Amino acid sequence: MALLKPKASNKSKTLSVRVPTELANDIDDIKQTADQHGLSFDVAEVVERALAQAVRSARAEIAALPAGNMTNNLSD
Repeated sequence: MALLKPKASNKSKTLSVRVPTELANDIDDIKQTADQHGLSFDVAEVVERALAQAVRSARAEIAALPAGNMTNNLSD
């Protein structure tokens, strides 16, 4: 067995977030139910896709701001 392995080409970084307990419980339930059906619920993939879309949307919002409007005037 080789001790050295090639580096992964897809580099990633760990990001920790807190979610409400109810949401975490729902995720655990879905993962368990999916597993019982021979499926998996890949939370990391789902979160990655959602964050990528949110980043694209945020960049579009920022790009649409008038020049010089880079203050805390943004609303939720």
